[in-house]
Amino acid sequence: MNNMELYALFQAEEEALTRAFKDHGLSKNNSVEEWLSNVSEVLKQVYELPDEILCEKLAEHIQSAPTTNNKPNSTWGRALHYCFMTGKKESMRYLLIAGARLDWTPDQVSLALGEVPSMPQTGQADPFCFACQVGNIEAAREYLTLSDTGRKKSSDAVMAAVRARDTEIVRWLMGIGFDPNAVDDNKWEALELAVDNDDIATAEVLLAAGAEPHGSQKKSYTSPVEKAVSGDMRRLFVKYGVNPADFEYGPSLESPSLKRLPEIKLTEPDFEKHRTVRVGTLNPEPFLPPFWSEQMRDGRYSKLEAFGYEPDRDKPVWSFSRFGRTATILPDGRLVLVAGEHEDHYDADFCIYADVTVLGTDGQTEHFIYPKEVFPPTDFHSATLVDDQIWLIGCLGYPEQRNDKQTQVLRLSTLDFSITPVETCGVPPGWIHRHRSVLTKVGIFVTGGKIEPGYRDNNSTFLLNLETLVWQEFSDSDR
Repeated sequence: MNNMELYALFQAEEEALTRAFKDHGLSKNNSVEEWLSNVSEVLKQVYELPDEILCEKLAEHIQSAPTTNNKPNSTWGRALHYCFMTGKKESMRYLLIAGARLDWTPDQVSLALGEVPSMPQTGQADPFCFACQVGNIEAAREYLTLSDTGRKKSSDAVMAAVRARDTEIVRWLMGIGFDPNAVDDNKWEALELAVDNDDIATAEVLLAAGAEPHGSQKKSYTSPVEKAVSGDMRRLFVKYGVNPADFEYGPSLESPSLKRLPEIKLTEPDFEKHRTVRVGTLNPEPFLPPFWSEQMRDGRYSKLEAFGYEPDRDKPVWSFSRFGRTATILPDGRLVLVAGEHEDHYDADFCIYADVTVLGTDGQTEHFIYPKEVFPPTDFHSATLVDDQIWLIGCLGYPEQRNDKQTQVLRLSTLDFSITPVETCGVPPGWIHRHRSVLTKVGIFVTGGKIEPGYRDNNSTFLLNLETLVWQEFSDSDR
């Protein structure tokens, strides 16, 4: 199975989960949507519309809007700033011609309008970088050797052009020897920024010039690959040799709101009795006390203040906001959410969970907890549906759980939601997490991810034979 075939499988699963989350009424707070709901129609369009359409809309707004001293009001200054920062150059030039202004010198305005002033006065901005950012390639060529940034082939110029989504200037910079792995003062990389902008053309120029798909800094918390969201961007990375298991597939919905649950008026005893996680006594034990139900429905920390909440590492507050949780769609439409962790070790409410939530198509919500010896705290695992069983493979877990000679394998029954630990043999991946699993005719393939100790890349593909429970290792080139 080649990388493009794997990608197609993972992408289809993601799309199916997106539909399932919507069908079950799951949503999460979206700060962008909240911001857009509170701004003017002009700024909303500036954020949402592509440059060629936005320019026409701005013309309509300016022609019909009231002016002050025959000049656009402050809204247009904000619109101009956003267009400048996001590379919407046609709209930026239209706003400048219409009279909108930022704190720019006359020469900066001239540069943004495509002119090439000699000995430009650009305030605190480097003339060469500014020319790159406003998409004025003639000026950039003129100022290249007149600027330390140009002579030293500084990363600043690359970042300015990438930030402006100007593929032509980025291609020119790569052609004269600028670094495709440019990094700014905030440790953002050029490719990372292009991916964040979903700028496919610029990302391909950088990759072709030698940009590292996983990031040259090897940051543990993010990388260009992990930020790739759109299908076109992901296909581009696969074209350049990236294992599709390395993408951050969704919908993750780290903080879902189960609005279908009935609202419960909590009391302080409700909070105190069930504020933290509890281990089950049965396999499974149905358990959904009022406080947990409200945390699922609307887990806002602000409402805990009335109960005298104070952070306590010994009693982390139970949360339905999780990373490293899996979601599996059953044939009858039910959605099964498994475990995951809340926040990280630095947070007082950090906790790794060992629970299962089942969302029925009829609006019913079931929640199960388990004995620790049956289901230890589990996060960043994979979930693969095989007939009436979900195979849960891998885990990060707490440090004391990790055994580099083993791979955690559990079987979750979709009939009664009991869990069975599975003993395997052969050559397992080790203590693997953040990987992907896929069912094939010969068993479950496990690819990508990290292996402990040391957060090492998994550069092999492993097959778990479901009849013999024997692991077999392949190099990725043999897959």
